[in-house]
Amino acid sequence: MRPGPRIALGIGAELSSNPPQNVGRSRPTANAAPLPSPPSPMAVFSHRIFAVAPPGLEPTLGMELANLGIPARVEEGGFEWTGGWDHLIQGHLHLRTASRLLVRVGSFRARALGELERKGGQLPWEDLLPSHRSVRFRISAGRSRIYHEGAAEERLQRVLAARGFSLHDSDTGLDAQGSASDPGPEALPSTVVVRIFRDEVTVSVDATGGHLHQRGYRLDPGAAPLRETLAAGALLALGWSPTIPLLDPFAGAGTIAIEAALRAMNIPPALATADRAPRPFAFLEWPGFPADSYHSAAAQARGRILPAPPAPILASDRDAGALDALRRNAERAGVLEHLQVEQAPLSRASDPGPGGWVVTNPPYGARLGERKALRPLYRALGRRMGQEWAGRRLALFTADPVLERELRLDLEEIFSSRNGGIRVRLMAMPNPAPRPPSPPNGPRPPAPPSDPWPRPRQS
Repeated sequence: MRPGPRIALGIGAELSSNPPQNVGRSRPTANAAPLPSPPSPMAVFSHRIFAVAPPGLEPTLGMELANLGIPARVEEGGFEWTGGWDHLIQGHLHLRTASRLLVRVGSFRARALGELERKGGQLPWEDLLPSHRSVRFRISAGRSRIYHEGAAEERLQRVLAARGFSLHDSDTGLDAQGSASDPGPEALPSTVVVRIFRDEVTVSVDATGGHLHQRGYRLDPGAAPLRETLAAGALLALGWSPTIPLLDPFAGAGTIAIEAALRAMNIPPALATADRAPRPFAFLEWPGFPADSYHSAAAQARGRILPAPPAPILASDRDAGALDALRRNAERAGVLEHLQVEQAPLSRASDPGPGGWVVTNPPYGARLGERKALRPLYRALGRRMGQEWAGRRLALFTADPVLERELRLDLEEIFSSRNGGIRVRLMAMPNPAPRPPSPPNGPRPPAPPSDPWPRPRQS
C-alpha cells in the first residue's frame, strides 16, 4: 500500500493521510504495574511558537526572549521556538516589543486547492480553537501555485465548518448564525493565520487576540502618537538604564515617559493597568489551558514591582491638551504619580541633569510644507543639547534627514521602523559614559545591538 502524504503538526509529530491498519488493544493483566500519573497540564502542551517582531526591532525582541530564558531562533519576521503554556504566559506578560504571538497548528506542501483542503482537514484544530468562538482567517499567498487568497480561505472555511466551528463574517461582524460580535477584546473571534509561500503552507492560530502594543492605557492617543512597542523598543535598544534620569520634551500623549516608568518599576506590559489586573489574551480560552496558571504568574510578577522609579522621569509639552491626555493615559497605566509632568516649551523644559538622557518623538514634518516651519524647532533642540544640556544624551525619532541636519549633532542610527505608516529612524548621540547597573530587582538591560539581523517584512 502506497503511503500517503505527511504533515508536520504544531507539536512536532507527523500525521499520515492513511488510517492505521491492524491496530490491536492490549489487555491489562492482574500483575500489571500501576499506570503512571498523568503529566501536569503545563507539561502536556508543546507547540511551535512564533513571536512577530515589528520591523527594525528584531534584535531587541531577540534579547528580550533571551532574558526570559526562551531559546528562540530568528526566522523571517520574528522568532520561533518550541514551548508550552509557560512560554505563552511569560511571553504575553513580559515582552515589550513583540507584536503578537502565534502558535503553529501545522505546515505542509500544497499545490492545488483540493490538496490544501484535504491536508487542512488533518490538522488538530480542536487543540487550539475554543468551540464557542467564531473563526476568521488572515491569508497571504505568494510565489505559489495557490495564489488566490479568497479561494484558499473558502476551502479552509469548509474544513472548519465540517468540524463544527462557526465562521466569522468580517464584512458584517456576524458569525454564521447571524449573531453580532461584541466589540470588546474579550469577544474577538479566533484568528487563523495562513501563509502560503513557494507552495509551503504554514497554519497558525493567533494566541494574543489584540495587538500587543495595545496595553490598554493609551485611550487618548494625541495628535501624533508613538506605538508602545516602538517606545519600549527604543529604550531597550539604546541601552537606557532606569537609574538614568530621562526627559521627553515633546511628550504628547506620554508614550515614551509611560513606557520608561513601566520598565523602571519592573511593571510587565500586561499589567499596565491602575489595579495591576492582567490583560486578557486569546490563548486563555484554549482547550486544556490550566486556568489558574496565568493569574498565578501575574501575581508573582506583581510581587516584583518596585515602589517607584530609581531616577526621575520627566515629561513636558507646550500643549495643555496633550498633557491632559498624558495624565489620563498615565493614570490608566498606574504610573501618573511617578512622572514629573510640566507644561513648557522646549526653551523652558526642565534639565534632566548631568548624565541624563533626552528621548523624544518630535514632529516629523511629513506633510508638504511642514519642513520649513519645523527647522527652527530642530535647530533650537540642537542648541540646547550643545549648550545648557551639554553632557546629556539625545535620542529621537525622525523621518526627515534635512531636519536631522538642522540639529548639527553627531548622530547614529539605532534602528529604522514605521510609525503610523511613516518610515522613521531612531537616531542617537553616542553614549557618553558606561551604562550604570540596573536596580537589584529590576530587569536586566540588554546591550545595544551591534550586529542586527536584516529587517525582514512582518509575517
